[in-house]
Amino acid sequence: MLKFLKMWLWKGDMEAQAKWFDKHTPAQARFEENEDWLEELEDRIIKLEEHSHPPKDLCEFESYEDFMNNIKQMIKDEVNTQSGQK
Repeated sequence: MLKFLKMWLWKGDMEAQAKWFDKHTPAQARFEENEDWLEELEDRIIKLEEHSHPPKDLCEFESYEDFMNNIKQMIKDEVNTQSGQK
């Protein structure tokens, strides 16, 4: 009996909301537009997830050693440049 009452109240709420949208057609149109846009975004996300790879740490990339060596060299060059200016 309690379940029936809850469902009946829920039905009344849903009907009231439907009537509001019937009276406010611009809001209904905007709601439908947003719903379509969200569905499009969901489809795009699914495609992105299909073509993506698991995240990697920087050190897992092949060029990590070269990258670190370049940074170290840039730091050495900057230190040498600053100590030569003093």
